[in-house]
This record gives sequence, structure tokens and C-alpha cells, in this order.
Amino acid sequence: MRPTKPLSSTKLAAFTSVLHPPPPPRPPRFSLLADKCTSMYQLKQIHAQMIVSSRIHDNYAASRLLSFCALSESGDLSYAFRLFNNTKEPNSFMWNTLIRAQASSFNPSEALLLYVNMRRLDVVPGKHTFPFLLKACSNFQSLESCIQVHTHVLKFGLELDLHVVNGMVRAYSVSGDVRNARRVFDEVPVRNLSIWTTMISGYAQNYCSNEALELFDEMVVEGLEPNGATLASVLSACARSGCLDLGERVRVFMEEKGIEVGVILGTALVHMYAKNGAILMAQKLFDSMSERNIATWNAMICGLAVHGHAKEALDLFWKLEKEQIVPNDITFVGVLSSCCHAGLLDVGRRIFHMMKRVYGIEPKIEHYGCMVDLLGRGGELLEAEELIKGMAWKADVVILGALLGSCKNHGIIEIAERVVKEILVLEPHNHGVYVVLSNMYAEAGRWEDVLRLRKVMNTGNLKKTPGWSLVDSHN
Repeated sequence: MRPTKPLSSTKLAAFTSVLHPPPPPRPPRFSLLADKCTSMYQLKQIHAQMIVSSRIHDNYAASRLLSFCALSESGDLSYAFRLFNNTKEPNSFMWNTLIRAQASSFNPSEALLLYVNMRRLDVVPGKHTFPFLLKACSNFQSLESCIQVHTHVLKFGLELDLHVVNGMVRAYSVSGDVRNARRVFDEVPVRNLSIWTTMISGYAQNYCSNEALELFDEMVVEGLEPNGATLASVLSACARSGCLDLGERVRVFMEEKGIEVGVILGTALVHMYAKNGAILMAQKLFDSMSERNIATWNAMICGLAVHGHAKEALDLFWKLEKEQIVPNDITFVGVLSSCCHAGLLDVGRRIFHMMKRVYGIEPKIEHYGCMVDLLGRGGELLEAEELIKGMAWKADVVILGALLGSCKNHGIIEIAERVVKEILVLEPHNHGVYVVLSNMYAEAGRWEDVLRLRKVMNTGNLKKTPGWSLVDSHN
């Protein structure tokens, strides 16, 4: 009897795998799945699985779900709050995530209320909490809130953390308190480039051009080389505040250091010159740029529009179309503004309708505002009124006020009466609209209506809304 041959290693492994099959692969962790979410539909599926498998109290996985809901463009902040409120002991990451989301929301003051609740529950804030809180202070420009948050920064010993310091300098600057911003800046022994940039931009935003120039030079002397992001940030501040001197200094610095003017810095320079009224310099830079993006075109078109160069702005828009560059909503604000300045009603109508028909861009309230102004100037008040009624948004006092001003200019009392009623729904104690309507009645010789309105004003204890007035758009 011949001896049997031993099994080869391959056959032995196969035989063993039959007797002892490998365990099935473990399902991926919920936190990993949450990080890969691309929609609320997917997230809700993971959330349901966490509930079914009794993993809903896994705070790490829950925090990843909450992060997507609160911070993703595809998220849902209200769903994030539902997750948060159903978590037994939310960790500091969850608190910080919601504070961060609220800081960038339409109501940033809610971030501060969240922080107050956090402290009431004795949750200790960390170095990541305060930059988000300070961003909220910047977004709703509350100096009082800046001071309160600053005291908590000191209380928790984070006054030298560079991210926190940068947030405090920005928050104070945006709130108009450059003195406190500079005090925070000076108290930091070691500053990074971001803090220098924020302080220089803060001076520029508050029209302190000399201080901004001096600090920029001081930064360079100390050996800190501003990068493209820093220079673009400073130029943006110069554009917003009309600080042309500092913008010029930045351009000279770029030339001295041989810094390439790419699309980002080039756009920032065009925007700065255009906003400051140096249209020829802006145009020269724009023409010299080998690469432009839609932001570059917008900076030039809007600059021309703001400074009354309607024909040039429209010519540039038609050139943009010819070069097959896709405009965006900002482009159309600039072009429609140009039409308003020049009184080009037919062209404005055509461009307004192009937005949706040709480019699929839904007009926003700014575009409707331009069209109402344009139609009002052209005497097409009924069309303007119908346009407002067809808006997806509820008309605000600005748009209705523009229509009322046009009614006054053209003496159209019937539409003015309807507009006044709508404004009073939004601002019941607005004295100004009664004054406008009363003057229109007087000009038409309708003295009984004048007396009736004056009685309403006297008995209603009405006050004139501060700053509410109408300007004759034809003057």
C-alpha cells in the first residue's frame, strides 16, 4: 500500500476554510458611515439603524450625524437640534458644532444663547468654542457681546490662543471699536500673519487709513511676508472702506516683491480700484489680466455701474456673453443697476427675463428691486406692482418704498394708496408713508383726504421712522 501524499499548503488552507469559515466582515462603524453622508436621506437611514441597534447613545457617532446636519450645505439645522435635544449628555464637540452653525446663520445671536445654556449646564468651553462665538459677534456686530465674550476668554485663560485672539481683533474691529481691537493685538507677545492681517483690515474697514498703512509697513519691517490670501484680504477691506492709499501701497509692495498678479489678486485689485472710483486703473488692470473668472468680470461690471458708466458696463456684459462666460446673480445686479442709471427700460426687461430663461438663475430680491426702480422711472407703475406681486419673496419696505417714490413722481395716487397699505402692514407706525400720501393728495387738490390723513396721524400717535424718506429719482 502506497503512502498517501501530504496535502499541499493551498489545499490544506482550502480544506481548513471549509471546516472553519472566516467570520463575516464587521459592518462599518456608524461614525464612518455618517462621515460619508451626502444627503439627509442617507443620514436618516443611518440614524434609524442606530436606533434599531441600540447605538443611539453612542455620542461619537451621534456627533458625526449632528455635524453633517448642522454644517453641510445638504444638512438640516432643525434636525441637528432634534438630535442634540435627544442626546442625554451632549459632549463639547456637539455644543461647539451648533454654536458654529448658528454663528453663520441668519440669526447669529442664537449662538450666544446656546453658549449661555452651555454654561448653565456647567459644560466647560474650550479653545474651539470662542472663535465661533466671536464669529457670531462679528456677524451681528454687537460690541456689548464682544466685551462679554472677552471676559469669558480671560476667565478661562485663553487670551493668548492665536485663533481666539484673531477672533477678538476681528469682532472688535467689525463692531467699530478699533481701540479695543488694537489693545488685544498689542497684548499678544507673538503674532502670526492672520492676526496682522485682521488688524490691518480692521483699520481699513474703520476708515483709519494712516494707521492701516503704518501697521502694514511695520509688519513688513518685522519680517512677516504677506501672502496672497493676506494681500487679497487687505485689498477687500480697502474696497469696502474706500481706503485707496492702502490699496495703492499693497500694489506697490506686490511690484517690489515681484508677486505674480494671478486671478485672485488681480480680481481683488480690480475690485479695490473700481469701488474707489479709479475706473481707468481698474479697466487697465482688467484688460491686462491673462486669466479672469466671473468674480473679475463682476468687479469690473459692478464698478462701472456704481459710478454711472452704464454704457461701458453693458458693453462689458455683452462681451462676457460673446466669450461664453456664464454670468451669476451678482453679474445681473450690476447690469440691471446700469440700466436703472441710464433709464434703459427695454434693455433692462430683456436682461431680467434672460436670467431665468437663458441661464436658469432665479431672480433674488435685489434683482426685483432694480426692476421695480427701472419700471418706476419709466412710468410703468402697474407693471412694477404686478412684478412685486409675482415675487417668491414677501416684498420688504425698501422695494415698496421705491414703488411709492415712483408713484409720487408720476402722481399716481391709486397705486400709492395700495402701496401705503402694504407698507403699514410691515411697519404699522410708519409716519413717513402718511406724509408722502398726504403731499400727493395736496398736489392733486384733494384737501378732504389731506385732513382725513392728518386726523389718522394725530389720533394714531404715529412717529416718523428714523431715516425713512423718499428721493426723487428723476433729479
